[in-house]
Parts: sequence; structure tokens; C-alpha cells
Amino acid sequence: MDSAGADFGATLHLLKTCDMDTQTLVIANALLFALYAGVMLVNARVVGGTRGAMCFAASSLCCGAAMLLVGVQWLRIAPVGLVQAVTAILAVLGLILLHQSFAELLDRGPILRWVQSGTVGLVHVIAGLLILVPSMAPKLEAVLYVMLGLQLAAISAVVLRFSAEDTRLAGWLTGLALSAFAVIQFVRADVMTRYGTPAYAIQSQQINQIWLVGGLITNAAVAFGFMALSTARLRADLLWRAQVDELSGLLNRWALKRFATQEIQRCKRSRGTLAMMMMDLDGLKEVNDSRGHACGDVVLQAVAGVLQETVRAQDSVGRIGGDEFCVLLPETTLDEAMAVAERLRERVEMLVIQYLGDTVRVSMSVGVTSSDVSGLVWQALVDHSDSALYSAKRNGRNKVVAAAMRDLPIRPYGERGESVMAARRSS
Repeated sequence: MDSAGADFGATLHLLKTCDMDTQTLVIANALLFALYAGVMLVNARVVGGTRGAMCFAASSLCCGAAMLLVGVQWLRIAPVGLVQAVTAILAVLGLILLHQSFAELLDRGPILRWVQSGTVGLVHVIAGLLILVPSMAPKLEAVLYVMLGLQLAAISAVVLRFSAEDTRLAGWLTGLALSAFAVIQFVRADVMTRYGTPAYAIQSQQINQIWLVGGLITNAAVAFGFMALSTARLRADLLWRAQVDELSGLLNRWALKRFATQEIQRCKRSRGTLAMMMMDLDGLKEVNDSRGHACGDVVLQAVAGVLQETVRAQDSVGRIGGDEFCVLLPETTLDEAMAVAERLRERVEMLVIQYLGDTVRVSMSVGVTSSDVSGLVWQALVDHSDSALYSAKRNGRNKVVAAAMRDLPIRPYGERGESVMAARRSS
């Protein structure tokens, strides 16, 4: 075997000229990789943030193993070419898994899958050549460093592009660290092209020292960034689950009231209007009694889909009871809300639901009010639209009824509520 293969390119040449400090850095990097893998697995097990955590742990273990093969001489008991090939595969596989971990965490799915497939194919070609043609080791190692740099740049782009606003700092820190480490890999490739020149030995030792120190910093930044992004994602998921009705996917009563309170405050500042629709399905109890609650659940989900598809993006739709729904319509007058309610009633009436071969149809009664009638008070809007809803129920169902001043219950609702009661008394 010639000297190029025996040296293991630039990295193995370093081992013949480096001191104990370099070996210490190698072992420190490998131990940190193992630590990060363990932390991710424990975090996924205890906290529940499993999205991408398994891939991150596997990535850390692959990179740590590759680092040990490069930096700890007594582990290289196999032929040099085989060690080179295994190291190349582990290094590339580690970055592919790291890319996948961030893609899963940020809900990017199989992003850049063609790049990953091409990388896997190329590294296997490089591994085969390292075993069969050891004299090509310096050139092949330069190509490998370029591949690693491109992989790091791709991961950085994903993190920088798709980090949410509330995790922007962690995303930028992680992305910049990965970008800087990618630059180091490109410099390593450039140094590798000078293999055999007088300046190569010194330049190789210097850049590999920078690579090892940079690895410590980058790995810490990436682990911190992944944990920060994972925690933010878990927090967002928990907050969303706390606000959403599990069956229908609509807002629950607590979340709807929270959105309504925000809209009420905004309308008070801007002197805007806010309309509310309270809706109840006609005949759902009969559906549950005759076909079972599973069929009733299908009906509720179908109606929820109609409501979401029909209203505007700025409107809030919630399920506040068994078969009772509520819609908030910002910047909407009573007449406009009545038109929307009638459109919703018609769409629900035309809805045909298939369940186990049976056709199920339901209708909907709707009560409508607005801040012009009820004032900008949450409980007043709820009570008045509810009163109009039960008026629709009493008068034959499958109707839309607007809250009228003379029909509203008299109870104190604060400043705007008092003005409504005064208007009622004067009428």
C-alpha cells in the first residue's frame, strides 16, 4: 500500500504529527456527541418532545463514532482503506440524520430528499474507491469534505428558513454555527488538494485543530438549538391542544372566549363592530339514539368542516357544547351576520353524510346578535345570541333569528350593557 493510503489522507496524517491535545479534543468531541444523544433520548422519554429526537440521537452517535475512528489510533484495527470507508459513511449518514431531525422538528417532511439520495450514492462510491484504490485517498477525502460542507449548508438553510418567530434567536444561532462549520469543511477540502506539498503538513495540522475546536462549539450550539426548537414546538402543541376541541378541531369554549376578549378590546379601541352567531343542530339527539354516538360524532365533524370552510379567515369558530357551535365575526354588522348565518344554515341543510351505508341529514338553528345590539360585552353577546337561538328552536327550527331589543333579558353588563338597557327602556 502506498503512502497516500497509509496516511488516511489529511486526517490520518494529523495523527502522526499531532500532540496529546489533539487526541483530547477528539475524545472530547466524541464524548459530547454521546452526551447529546443521551440527553435527547431522555428528553424524548420524559418530556415527550419526540419529534426528530431519535434522528438527532442517531446522528450524534454516528458522528461520534466517525470522530473516534479518525482520532483514536488504537481503534483502527482494520485495514486503512476499510477504516476510511466506514468513517466516510458514518460522517455522511450522521449529517443526513441531523438534516432529517430538523426537518421533522420543523414539519418540513421529506425536504431535499433528492439531495440526500444523491449524497448516499456518492459516499458509497467514495467508500468503494477508498478500499479498492488507496492511492486516490487524498482526492477522495477532499470530495468528502465538500460533501460534508454542502450537507451542513443545507441543514443551516432549513433551520434559518423555517424557524418560527418565537424561536428565531435559537434558529439563527444554530444556522450560523452550522454555516461556520460548513466553511471549515470547505477549507479542509482546499487544504487537502495541496497534499504532498511542503506546506501541507503545517496547514493540515492547523485546519484540523480548528475543525476539532469548531466541532465542540458547533455541536454545543446545534444541541442547544435543537432543544430550544423542540421545547418551543412542544409548548405550541400543548397550547394548541388546550384551545382546540379534540373531536371537531374547532376552538373550545375557553379559547373562543379568549379570542372574543381580544376582539372586544380591539373593537373598543377602533370603535369597530363584532357579531356573534350561536348555532345548534336540529335532531342530533335522534341521530345518536338511532345510529349511535359514533354516527353523531361523524355528523359533528362534517358540520364543523362546513363552518370552517364557509367563514372568513379572520372569523373564529368554536364548539361550546355537545351540538352547539359559536362563530365570532369581527367588523361585521347584524345584517351582514344574518346573511352569513343564512348561508351556513343552507349549507348544513344540504349536507349529505354517509355512515355505514346510511344517509344522514341534519339541519341547524341559528341565533345572531352584534355589538350594535348587545354591546361589547362577552356575556351579553352570548346570552343574546343564545336567546335568539332558542327563539328559532321554538318557532320551528332550521331558522335564523336575530336578537331584538325587546326580546333581550335585562341584566347588568357594564358600560355598554347599560346603554343597551337604556335603549330598551326608551323603546
